[in-house]
Amino acid sequence: MSFSRMVGVQVTPSVPDRPLAGDDVFEHLPGFQLGERLRATDKAVTVAGRWRGEEVVAKQLTSTDRHWVKRFAHEVTAYQVFAASPPPWRTPRLHYAAQRLLVIQRLPGAPPHTDRYPPRLPEATVTGMIDALAAFAAWQPPAGPLRKPATDLPARIRRYTAAGDLPVDDQHTLVAAVTAAPAQFGHGDPLPSNALSTGNDPLIFIDFEFVGFYPGGADLALLGLWLGRHDPAAEQRCAQTAAAAGHLHSYRAMRVLWVAREQRLYHGLFDTAGDHRQWLGVQATAAIAAFRETARA
Repeated sequence: MSFSRMVGVQVTPSVPDRPLAGDDVFEHLPGFQLGERLRATDKAVTVAGRWRGEEVVAKQLTSTDRHWVKRFAHEVTAYQVFAASPPPWRTPRLHYAAQRLLVIQRLPGAPPHTDRYPPRLPEATVTGMIDALAAFAAWQPPAGPLRKPATDLPARIRRYTAAGDLPVDDQHTLVAAVTAAPAQFGHGDPLPSNALSTGNDPLIFIDFEFVGFYPGGADLALLGLWLGRHDPAAEQRCAQTAAAAGHLHSYRAMRVLWVAREQRLYHGLFDTAGDHRQWLGVQATAAIAAFRETARA
């Protein structure tokens, strides 16, 4: 039995390169009352609204890129799995899913920040984000689509190395580090903009396009990279948390990969002017040195 039938959600399969149909557009969803726009990126638009008497959030995938179509379908699957086997943190209920449109329950709270590299956040917020990722790492999803590696990391390492984004001498040890590390369930995209905080309830992460299994400490390494731009102490906390769990080596390996990915993203998508490119270069050098240190230990 499919997860969609188990939880009673209408779902149609995702088809790459398919143009938007009537059921993939906010305005054509029967009974949907469009509210404020919450976020718009080069791949999706997210809005608030009301549907069938409930406060909801609707996401419309605007990209036809196969990667994002696949990720969108994966997020729908994640909501279905969470409904059938609830994790120990709050997750929005999936109300509706078409090929490029989903409607979910709107949970209370607001993101701690919307910048990829936010200014220094309150210590309580950093603690909440680290605790939320610890909850992900401790959860065991049921057998099925979420109990798999979220991405092929050895292939990514080889691709980055071939492109000159990683040192050739580190390819073998990086592959060994990510494949030998204990795998944990992870969020995969713990941006502050993907978190919700109410000030009272525990902070939670939403937006589940990249959930799946990762080497231990992978989420912490990514969070530490983003927070550490303006708060090095927050990155140190992430590293210490990973080390306390026995994942320092895989944390450092994933930090090397995440920095390389950010360099590639900023080269192709974002403004690379100013000191951010230089900062990423410094982080890449430091991350490789730290990884080599634990690899030799």
